[in-house]
Amino acid sequence: MKFIAYNVRDDEIPFIEKWGKDNQIDVQYTTTTLTPETLEEAQGCDGISGLQTIPYSRDLFEAFNKFGIKYLALRNVGTDNVDLQAAKDNDVTITNVPAYSPESIAEFAVTMALYLTRKVGYMQQQLRQKQQFHFSPDFMGRLISEQTVGIVGTGRIGRHAIQLFKGLGAKVIAYDKYPIKNSKLDFQYTTSLADLITQSDIISLHMPATDDNYHQFNHETFELMKDTAILINTARGSIVDTDDLIYALQSGEIAGAGIDTVENESADLQDSRSSKQVTDADVIKLSMMPNVLITPHSAFHTTKSVMNMVTISLNNLKALASGNKVDDQVN
Repeated sequence: MKFIAYNVRDDEIPFIEKWGKDNQIDVQYTTTTLTPETLEEAQGCDGISGLQTIPYSRDLFEAFNKFGIKYLALRNVGTDNVDLQAAKDNDVTITNVPAYSPESIAEFAVTMALYLTRKVGYMQQQLRQKQQFHFSPDFMGRLISEQTVGIVGTGRIGRHAIQLFKGLGAKVIAYDKYPIKNSKLDFQYTTSLADLITQSDIISLHMPATDDNYHQFNHETFELMKDTAILINTARGSIVDTDDLIYALQSGEIAGAGIDTVENESADLQDSRSSKQVTDADVIKLSMMPNVLITPHSAFHTTKSVMNMVTISLNNLKALASGNKVDDQVN
């Protein structure tokens, strides 16, 4: 049995090597992005572990078929960038890691909310521009306990976010197309997303990307939000219209945004050895705003998450290559 992992970051390597040693399985790894051209490195392997934000395309799965590779185990949750029909057409089984560390992402969302509500960006901007500090009305923040937090999506991550925001004393409301039943968490569902948007001081997104929620947060949505409200997106970039977000921030339609994921993310985001400068005009523009915290899709990035992403992905490959079924199959 032999596997290969693509788009490997340096922090994943110790966990890959340990898993290979513990399971006595040859696991190669490469920092290369998985494409039809780079798939040649996987010749002779029984399965592939992948982690990337760019598409897993039909051409790629046709190349899988050509090389006789039947298994792709993602090291992440999202499958919106995977052509699942093409995988099926080429007899490729896909698995993901549905819960590598929900608390890591939820913690990061709360971290962003605290940063923005306490106006840390304004303090940092003053220090950069003037090399001095002085108290300013711009620095006056609000307690989380004074605010209503709206959680969009009450899956594993959303439920952890509810717990954390409740721990800080916030009133928490939530919206989900498929509400959970018999929850012991202290929150209330709203009857519609619009109700949540109009009531919330902080809105935190925790749903997967779908065709239905593409650009769900757009100019019309931002007009519904309070002009003192903050948007946190640790979910998927496609949910938020970036142009409309920038306009809303510049015009004062909303007060701030924590953005961990943007539209059209490049492969460099997952490359721990990349030294390329950021050239995306929207990312640069957002990074210059004191009411924005923008990060490189790193909400998940804790020791526990990385260990679980590697271990679960490779365990799924081992099970599939051994002829067993796995709970994490997505196609």
